[in-house]
Amino acid sequence: MTKRTGPKPKTVESCIEIMCEGLSGTIAERTIRGYREDMKFLTKRLQESGHHYWPWDIDEEDVRWLLQDFQERGHAISTRRGYISAVRTYTKFYGNNAVRNMKIRWPHDDRPTVDWLSEEQAKHLLRLDMNPVQEFVVHCELCLGMRRIEVLRLTTDSFQGEFVNILGKGSQGGKPRIMHCHRDTGRVLNRFLRYRNDLIAYVKSATSKEVIVPDRLLIYAKGTKLRTYTEKGSGIDALLKPLGEQIGYDFSNHTLRRTFGRIMYRSGVRLPTIAAMLGHESVEMTMKYIGVNFDDMSGAMDVFRL
Repeated sequence: MTKRTGPKPKTVESCIEIMCEGLSGTIAERTIRGYREDMKFLTKRLQESGHHYWPWDIDEEDVRWLLQDFQERGHAISTRRGYISAVRTYTKFYGNNAVRNMKIRWPHDDRPTVDWLSEEQAKHLLRLDMNPVQEFVVHCELCLGMRRIEVLRLTTDSFQGEFVNILGKGSQGGKPRIMHCHRDTGRVLNRFLRYRNDLIAYVKSATSKEVIVPDRLLIYAKGTKLRTYTEKGSGIDALLKPLGEQIGYDFSNHTLRRTFGRIMYRSGVRLPTIAAMLGHESVEMTMKYIGVNFDDMSGAMDVFRL
C-alpha cells in the first residue's frame, strides 16, 4: 500500500475519502466500502470520547479504548478484528505505524454462531436505496425477526393492522405465531404492495388470457404468468446478494434474523420475550442463537449490585 504524501487533509471526511481513493485498484472495492463505513463510525466514537481521531495521531491508548468499547457493545470477535483491520489500514496510509505494531491477543470465541451484523452495520443496511422487494424482505427479517421460509409463506391476509401472522417451520404450513409490527412496517408494506399491484397490472395488460394471482405476497413475473418463490429460497437469496456487496459485509437471510434477536437482547429485552418473538421452543435455544457469551456475562457482572 502506498503511503500518503503531501499536505494533511483538513477534515476527517476527506481523510477517509483520500484513503479510499488511494486503496482503489489495490484491494477489493467491497473491502474499501467496508473500510469507509467502519472509519466513519470509529472516528466518530473516538472524537466523542475525547480520544485522538486524526489518522496520524491515533495511538495504542486510543485503540485499547476502542477494544473496551467493542466489548461493552457486544461485538463478536470477528467484528472487532474487522474494525481493527480498518484502523490499521487507515493509520498506516498516513504514515502512522502505532496500530500496526500493536500486539493484540484476541480471546477465543466459543459461540456456535457469530453470524450477525453489528447495530451500526444493520443501520447502514437499512439506509441503502433498495427496491421494494429487497426492502420488504430485509424489513421482515431484520426488523420482524422472520425466517426466510416465513417471509416466503406470507400471504395477502398475513398483515392485519398492527400485527402480522407468521407461519414458522414445520409441515402443513408451519407453526403459527403472531408478531407486533415494527414502527416502519406500514410504510415498507405499502410501498411493496404498490409494486406488487403494478406488477399484476402489467402482466394482465400483456395477455388476453386469465391471469392467476397467487395469494402469497412475494411473487414475480415469468412471461405472462405470475410465480411464487420456491421455499428453498434461492430467489430471495439472490435479491440480497447485491446489498452485501454495497455495504461490504457478507450476510444471509439468517444473518438478519439473528441480528434482530441480538439487538433486541442488547436493548434490554428479556430472553423469554425474544424466544417467543423468534418462535423458539426454549430460552436456551435463543441464548445460543443470539450468542449470549462471555462478553455479555462480563457486562452483567459490571452492573451486579452486591
